[in-house]
Amino acid sequence: MKKNLIFDADGVLLLSTKVGINTLLKAITTCGLNAPSFEDVRRIWGRRLESELIPLISQQCSWPEGNVKKVAETFLSLADSTVYPQQAKLVETLEFLSGRYRLGIASNRDSHSLSWRLRQHGIDEKLFHHIQTADSGVSKPDPRIFEKFWNGVGFNPLETLYIGDSIEHDLEAARRHDPPLSFVAITSGLHSMGEFIRAGVKVTHIFKSVIELPEALIFI
Repeated sequence: MKKNLIFDADGVLLLSTKVGINTLLKAITTCGLNAPSFEDVRRIWGRRLESELIPLISQQCSWPEGNVKKVAETFLSLADSTVYPQQAKLVETLEFLSGRYRLGIASNRDSHSLSWRLRQHGIDEKLFHHIQTADSGVSKPDPRIFEKFWNGVGFNPLETLYIGDSIEHDLEAARRHDPPLSFVAITSGLHSMGEFIRAGVKVTHIFKSVIELPEALIFI
């Protein structure tokens, strides 16, 4: 029986994926550069913005040198004014789950950005026993991002379910962990049900949103 639930933030608690990709595409065109397609960005979304994601796009689109920092700054400026769609009953679902499980968040965001977005959605950080961000210097798919849950909070990895939306970052982090973490896929973010199935996730462990979890977890 699982006693602990660790959530990814973006694409799971925060419906940020589509908004984020479109904002990056707007930043690129604002800078007067060739932009990739939405689908091309989706395939590599979730990587570190200035050190990985934008340099890869720059290479693919043959930008002149010296534009990576400019695009990153433009994106961050535009992102400050973006609003993510709200998930109906998300707060109520998390409150319900917090009464039955110990909750946590493992995110590749920085702590300031994550706290700000959680507040926008009315999500109380006190619902979570621990929130791990990229401020630690470790990001998914590196499984060390989970270490403080075991050593600092006392979660048992064998009693923990990790809930994410990305194959490359979330599923891979769960699989790399020793022992591998039980994983549930959410399709409200980066990857679809079909993509998760092809990656080896059981259909019984794939859900449209966090809202479906209270009933589904009984059988996992």
